[in-house]
Amino acid sequence: MHAHFRRRVAAVAATGAVVVSGLGILPPAVAQSGGGLAPTSLAGMLPAALNTAPDGVGPINPNNGYPYWYGDAGNAEQGLDPVRLELCLDAVNCPVVGEYDNTAPLSIPGNFPEESFWWSGEASMDLPGGGEAILVMAQEAAFGGAGGVAAGQQNGFARLRIRIDDGVPGQTYTVTHPYGVNEVTADERGRVRFTEDIGCLQQPCTWEEPLNGSIGPFLRWDPAFEPAAPEGFIGDPNVEHQVVGSPNGTNFFKVEGVFTEGGSVESAETDLFAVQGKIATLEAGVDKPGGLYNFAQEVKIYTSFPDEAKIVYTIDGTDPQVDETGALVNGVEYVPEAGNKDAGAIVSLDTPGLTTLKYIGVDLATGEATEIYTEEYELDATRPWIEAAPVSTADAPLAGPQRVTLTGTTQDGSTPDIFYTLDGSSPSFTEDGEPIGTTRLYAEPFVIANSLTMRAVSVDANGVAGETRSFPYKIHNLKAIGPEGDHGFPMWLEDNGWEGQEPVRLELCLDDPLCPIVDVLPDPTQPASFPNNFPGEAFWWAAEAEMVIGGEDVQLTLASEAAFAAEEVRDGDQVAFGRIRVRGDEVFEPGATYRITHPYGVLEVAADEAGDINFTEDLGSMNGNGDFTPLLEAKIGPFLRWTEGAPAGYLGDGTTPHAVVGSPYDTNFFRIEQLTDASGAELGSPEVLGETGDFIVQGRTEGAVAPEPAAATASVAGGTFAAPQTVELTADPAGAQIFFTTDGTDPDTDSTLYTGPIEIATEGTTTLKFITFNGVASEVFTETYTLDLTAPTVTADPAGGTLAAGALVTLAASEGAAIYYTLDGSEPTNQSLLYTEPMQVTGASTLRAIAIDAAGNSSEIGAWTFEGSGGPGEENPGEPGEETPGEPGEETPGEPGEETPGETPGTGNGRISDNRDFDGDNNPDVLATDRSGRLWLYPGNGEGRMMKRVQIGTGWNAMSQVFSPGNFDGDGGMDLLARDRGGNLWLYPGDGEGGWLKKVLVGKGGWNSMTEIFGAGDFDGDGSADVLARHKNGNLWLYPGDGEGGWLAKRIVGHGGWNSMTEIFSPGDFDDDGSADVLARHKNGNLWLYPGDGDGGWLAKRIVGHGGWNSMTTIFSSGDFDGDGNVDVLARHKNGNLWLYPGNGDGGWLLKKIIGKGGWNSMNGIF
Repeated sequence: MHAHFRRRVAAVAATGAVVVSGLGILPPAVAQSGGGLAPTSLAGMLPAALNTAPDGVGPINPNNGYPYWYGDAGNAEQGLDPVRLELCLDAVNCPVVGEYDNTAPLSIPGNFPEESFWWSGEASMDLPGGGEAILVMAQEAAFGGAGGVAAGQQNGFARLRIRIDDGVPGQTYTVTHPYGVNEVTADERGRVRFTEDIGCLQQPCTWEEPLNGSIGPFLRWDPAFEPAAPEGFIGDPNVEHQVVGSPNGTNFFKVEGVFTEGGSVESAETDLFAVQGKIATLEAGVDKPGGLYNFAQEVKIYTSFPDEAKIVYTIDGTDPQVDETGALVNGVEYVPEAGNKDAGAIVSLDTPGLTTLKYIGVDLATGEATEIYTEEYELDATRPWIEAAPVSTADAPLAGPQRVTLTGTTQDGSTPDIFYTLDGSSPSFTEDGEPIGTTRLYAEPFVIANSLTMRAVSVDANGVAGETRSFPYKIHNLKAIGPEGDHGFPMWLEDNGWEGQEPVRLELCLDDPLCPIVDVLPDPTQPASFPNNFPGEAFWWAAEAEMVIGGEDVQLTLASEAAFAAEEVRDGDQVAFGRIRVRGDEVFEPGATYRITHPYGVLEVAADEAGDINFTEDLGSMNGNGDFTPLLEAKIGPFLRWTEGAPAGYLGDGTTPHAVVGSPYDTNFFRIEQLTDASGAELGSPEVLGETGDFIVQGRTEGAVAPEPAAATASVAGGTFAAPQTVELTADPAGAQIFFTTDGTDPDTDSTLYTGPIEIATEGTTTLKFITFNGVASEVFTETYTLDLTAPTVTADPAGGTLAAGALVTLAASEGAAIYYTLDGSEPTNQSLLYTEPMQVTGASTLRAIAIDAAGNSSEIGAWTFEGSGGPGEENPGEPGEETPGEPGEETPGEPGEETPGETPGTGNGRISDNRDFDGDNNPDVLATDRSGRLWLYPGNGEGRMMKRVQIGTGWNAMSQVFSPGNFDGDGGMDLLARDRGGNLWLYPGDGEGGWLKKVLVGKGGWNSMTEIFGAGDFDGDGSADVLARHKNGNLWLYPGDGEGGWLAKRIVGHGGWNSMTEIFSPGDFDDDGSADVLARHKNGNLWLYPGDGDGGWLAKRIVGHGGWNSMTTIFSSGDFDGDGNVDVLARHKNGNLWLYPGNGDGGWLLKKIIGKGGWNSMNGIF
């Protein structure tokens, strides 16, 4: 055998019948009932398949539960005759087979290969650049469930597997093989792992499902090349050989692509294959094996070719015989009707005592006969009997786990021993009455929680056994399955509930923040849609638990999952299953056995040679045939849920570990115990290695909607303080958890849980960040506290004396404190004149000054006496003028508006009426402050471009927010409003030529409680420019301008919810209805238009930009920037580019374009 092939055989045997996602296979829904089996018999292992023999598949072999054969149609054009291949379990002539003891009788379970084959073909070759490619094709038999040999879990499928090692990461390769062409892409390690398994991947099935796979006709050795295939076989897997049989004429394996980094396209090809397949021969069997029975029986004898062979049998102990032509010599003859694929001889056995049934099959065409098969039946109504309660049938399944009682009876009324198995095997025991293998001695009622066949026998005090009876249990751990949605999966699953708990119905959860356990969408920026943007795996329900053993993580995964049988999202390949998975790598003692207890049962698993446990059992609808009813029999159910506190409509939040309820065994935990050492010797007592009761749970009930993130406020707003502060955090609505940090890092649900007041007592700056969590995490709220316990100092230069004419006095304070002064000798306070720049002191004067820092600490009063030349002094610039109070009032936050996910910037519409023309050339301009505090004017050219910039100010980094309200003071020039760090609001009137008039204080204190302030144009329709401001509690306030640089009465125009917006501004009249509007970016990246009604209120909001706007770090408007008569929007991307989004004059967009290439990240503010 070729070295590559030998390694592949081992790999196939280890992998089992697994679809590409690693899913296992469902156990049978029903198993054989009726008479018992002899202890050495293989009968009773048949899955619940239909006993038919379509042209491509033979009847079921009662000795192993698989079809006798699969056949192809040949290819007349190529001169290929049809061929039927039997399941080859001869490890000598068919070495491509899983491990088993070839010297001992076959048994299920016990001694049977995990994988065997009706046919297999493999090719391998070296690739340019040193890589390797392997092609595996097979008509394969395996087992479902956890993959081990198990009665009733037989499955079969057509496999196509492509493997490439040491390719180029990300490179796409074209693979041509006998059954088609595949394009495959190498992963980040340069590997390709493609597997397609199509067929009967779970019971029940018809066994016709593998005929839908890619395999066929079966490749066979090309007779034009020596040597010829061995007699009775179509090839020898030990010898690589040219082949025929490809329906495409591509009897080769070819890989094309780039095999070295930076290389060109090359190819590798081989026409040599290792082929295995044994031509089917005539066999015969019975549907009911020999053994002990209490009552009369009917036995059906049938052959592997039901309509092509007759049956000859005897029940008198003599041998059935035919002559060389096939004519009857001795026995009873049964000749099938032509074309009857279900033909068989029915033999009635009703004579008490021992009856020996002997039978042969005889080929109708050749007269050749099979060996003589013998079965012995003993009928004895006096033997002990066994009953079970409850019982189920295929038509009457039982809901959820069942407590089963076994009752044995004897002729003399004594109580017999009862032996039973749950794996489909016959109970076995020693002469001393000790159970053997998986057999258990019945002592008390026990629980059966999933579909299986229990086999039981009663044994009286004299050791006399009765009939071994089979009791099939069909258990529905789910109550109902919903109708199929557009994605081809059930829309919901419903569990059985439990006493005191009504059943719960869970939807397949997609696009939900409380369902984070889901595969990544091909395009995560767009909503899920089938099939183009759909996850490869999604969940109705999922739970995970984790614990650390020996420093390593061990994980338990439980799920009701939706996936696809192939490697891609493809309609018709939908599968659904209940998953139980335990994984721990290099944690355990190699070879030792461990008991794993979880909410849905108990496992006993041995660690492999690396100390790993990697157990996966997937049970459900695995055949991709649209029938999801087998999912009812998965082991998952009822659905685990949080004991308390889950978000409304959900079983958990999908993120937080939590105690749970729902286990049908009341084992709401994950525990691992070691039972044996590496040699298999039992420990004195099981050693508990770890246990946890905390599970992450995900599940959304039908119709549930994810909650909006809760808001949160701090009792003390950030600022500068002269004393320690005690801060209380409050969530709205109440009940949401709050998590916080004080080190400046962003909090998450692993951060400190808020339980009581937070003390801010460290001098310096403390940044408090906090989020709410009600199943959905809120935005990060930030409050910055600066504790300043040191008083500032104030100095004057010159410090008194005689001043020359025109000389100036400069005051300075430490810490950048504000300076207030008097010139009449009176004591200065914070109500005195505010020092802003050097000043003239004329005549004999006493200058007194005090410095007050942001924390409120006051310096000692400084006093300086001057003698001067006299004359009036200039009024100090910056003296506050008359103001209208602007302290926002307390309100109750409201609910945020409903949001809809959407698309990227530039796909919606926009417009403005109030152009920001600062230099008087009638074209809108852009202003920007850089990091050093310089203010720059970027004049617009009226056609969507900017001319050379001009510096028009310094020191603007003293302001925490700067924006333009338009012509705020009514003099025709564009103005600026700026908030300083003390919370004061200043008006900087524009002079209409790119400069400024004297600034004016228009809002004294209180403005630091606003998290966003912006110009709103004439929002209330009175002809004057207005201002909108968002309070930290989420309310939006209107501050109407009076047209002269002052205010009218403020009022709330948005109750709560505005904290969900990360950018708010007004472009003016964006939708061209004559009223000023507002644009706001939601934290999910959508851009919303809030149309004004022209009277200080709102019309219906709508999305004008679906998603993607979070890539912009600043969004603003300066009016009709491109001169087309419609208002536009400007936005700085995080890469530093400045984009123009032209409005179309109807609330939408024209084509966006870059107007500033890079460098704009150096600007602190742009407006």
